Amino acid sequence: MSIDHTPFNRITFALPVQPFKVTAFISTQERLPAVTEFVLRLLHTCGRVSLAAFREYFGFSEAEALSVIESLDRQGYVTLTEDELTLSEEMRQRFETSPDDCPWVTKLKRRTDVVPFDLLTFSRLGRAEFAFATANWVKLNPPAALLGNSLEQARRAYRESFAHIERETARSRGEERERSYGVHSIESVEARKPGFVPLTVSLEVDAKNTVTVRLPNEFESGASLDLLSEFRESVSATLEASARSSVEGLQEFLAMFELDFFRPYAPAEELNAHRLATDIERGLSAPAGIEPLFGGLYLKKNRDAVLSHVHEARSGRKGQSVFQSSLGWLAPDYTLWGRGDDFRQSVDAFRKAIRNTGKGDDLYIFDRADERQEPAVRSKYTGTGLVELHLLRPQSSSQGWQEFLELMLYPGRFAVVMLHAALPSAPGARVPFGFITTRPKHLRMVHQLMLDSGHGTRYGGRWSPNRDGAPSKAQTLFEGCNFLAYSDVQLSSTA
Repeated sequence: MSIDHTPFNRITFALPVQPFKVTAFISTQERLPAVTEFVLRLLHTCGRVSLAAFREYFGFSEAEALSVIESLDRQGYVTLTEDELTLSEEMRQRFETSPDDCPWVTKLKRRTDVVPFDLLTFSRLGRAEFAFATANWVKLNPPAALLGNSLEQARRAYRESFAHIERETARSRGEERERSYGVHSIESVEARKPGFVPLTVSLEVDAKNTVTVRLPNEFESGASLDLLSEFRESVSATLEASARSSVEGLQEFLAMFELDFFRPYAPAEELNAHRLATDIERGLSAPAGIEPLFGGLYLKKNRDAVLSHVHEARSGRKGQSVFQSSLGWLAPDYTLWGRGDDFRQSVDAFRKAIRNTGKGDDLYIFDRADERQEPAVRSKYTGTGLVELHLLRPQSSSQGWQEFLELMLYPGRFAVVMLHAALPSAPGARVPFGFITTRPKHLRMVHQLMLDSGHGTRYGGRWSPNRDGAPSKAQTLFEGCNFLAYSDVQLSSTA
């Protein structure tokens, strides 16, 4: 982790792209046939050659010599005066400008390329890996003005980027580049099926407690300036769109879970996220049974910390008994949570760790969805590998800050609590921080919060992340998630 920039979330954005098949005529320089070039180089060296000397030098008959000379004269390469043969003025100039004493000639050559362009700026893309984006990625929408005129945009972009296209094509084929003057004319442009290029960006907080966006290195070094600028603006617009005005609850969070060791980093309602992250990285001291965390749970470092507790519970390490259970994960009410490849990798890692022993255990994720909004929420988990998705009805607005809590519970062994806090510099980019705990009091509190979230009519059923359709027949939280059915807490009386 960098001292200056500390990551707290990673989001995979889907950059819209489309290949276009372009057929064009290119002005190229080519070498002449071997005999023709040899004749011209002889004339270039000697200046003037008599017909007799020409026939004798090449061993031509009179008819053969006249045929060759007539062909060269017709093409404008030589001039025949009485019985002396010389280069034409045009060919002399070609020799003078040639870098290798070869008489290159210009010809039109038909060429066909299939070139991918992004649909934000119509910049040429290199060796992009296309994919059909799932709803788990954050799709960037191309401007309507560009889409409505895509063929003309592709025509213009092909002309402007032809030198790069030619260079990349020659390199991929292991060939030398052609001597080209560029595009003479474009015969046709045909749009192919559009797709997406996944780009995972890192949201980071710097030493000034300001949120910054770090792009993938390969993309940042290879993309055009126009595309980089437009992509950054699109990411910023996505962050702004996710901003919500609400009570932050920073102090309430610290009081509820008795986290006094965090208070120096939150003296008021603003979190000093960078200082906290730096101190956690350096080994921030915390009460027994508590391990402080910074950043999303699906970031690799935090994922590994959770996996360590799962392996310990299921293998009986550190002298404890083996305890097999499912793992519950309650998502915060934040649209940019769990969007991308890091989340998918975490789902895969948690499921493998839980399912490697025992039967029936799995990773259960709980998310919020109003009635008739379930398909939209369900689709966000398509392609992540998740099987157990359970939807809950959002609670009343009186809950306030608690909707920004992210909870994880392995019953009887450990829990994770994270608050997704907003920073004034970028209220749409919520910064998660919190802790892993093995304290029984915290486990009871997390269990209670999960049960309250899905109690009674708040439980919206089990939904398949990969298939459309109605939820499962389970009517209650305990029927759908029986690993939560144990009695260390009492259900609240409200529905």
